[in-house]
Amino acid sequence: MEHTKPSIREMIAAGKLEAANTAALAYAEYCGLPDIANALAVLSNRAKTHREQWNSGLISYEDFSLTHAQIAQGLAEWVERLPEKARPASRRRKLLDEATFKKRIFYLLIAIKFLVLLRLVYHWSTGGFTNDQFQATAALLTPTLAAYISVMLADYLRQQRIGIQPPRYISGPLVTFSIWLFPIYAIMLLLFIELKAKSSITFSQMNLWLALVESILGGYIGQIVFDFFRRQDVKR
Repeated sequence: MEHTKPSIREMIAAGKLEAANTAALAYAEYCGLPDIANALAVLSNRAKTHREQWNSGLISYEDFSLTHAQIAQGLAEWVERLPEKARPASRRRKLLDEATFKKRIFYLLIAIKFLVLLRLVYHWSTGGFTNDQFQATAALLTPTLAAYISVMLADYLRQQRIGIQPPRYISGPLVTFSIWLFPIYAIMLLLFIELKAKSSITFSQMNLWLALVESILGGYIGQIVFDFFRRQDVKR
C-alpha cells in the first residue's frame, strides 16, 4: 500500500485535501471497507465541487474557508476510522463499485432469460411443448423480465440526466450472494422445463414449480434490482 495513515494526516494538515481524500479512498478500497469508501467518495465529490465554485468566483472567501474547514474535519474523522495498518481485503471482501455491479446484474438477467426462452423454443420445435403450452410458459416467464428492463432503462436515463455521480461500493457478502443466486435461478428454471419436455412432470406441475421459482428466487433478484436501480439520489 503506497500511503499510510500518518502520511494522509500530513496531507490534511498541509491543506492538500483532494490528494488526502484520494489516498484515503485507495486505503479504504485496499482494506475492503465499503462504508468508509462510500463516505470518502461523497466527500471527494463535495471537495471537487467546492474547488470549482471557488475557481469560478461563485463563493466568498469566508464561505470558502468555512467549507474547506468542514471538509477537512470530515476527512480527518473518516481517516481516523481506517485501520492503523493497511491489510489487503480477501477476495470475498473485495469491493465492487455499484455501476459495475448493476451492469453485471443487467447482463446476467438478459442472459438467463434468453437462455431459458431459447431452450423453451427448442422444446416447442421438437414437440416437447404444444403451441398453447409454449405460449402459456413464455407468458409466465417474460413479465418479470419486462419489469426489470423497464426499471433498468429508467435508471439509465436518470443517470444520463443527472450526470456523473461519486462512486458507491458494494459489500462483499452481497456480491457473493448474487454470484450464487443468479446461476441457481437459471438452473431451476431450465430444470423444470427439461422435466416437462421429457414428460417427467405434467405441464401444470411445471407451471407450479416455475411460479415458485419466480416468487422465491425471482423475489430475491427483484429485491436486488429494485433496490439498486430505483435508488433515489440524496442531497448531501
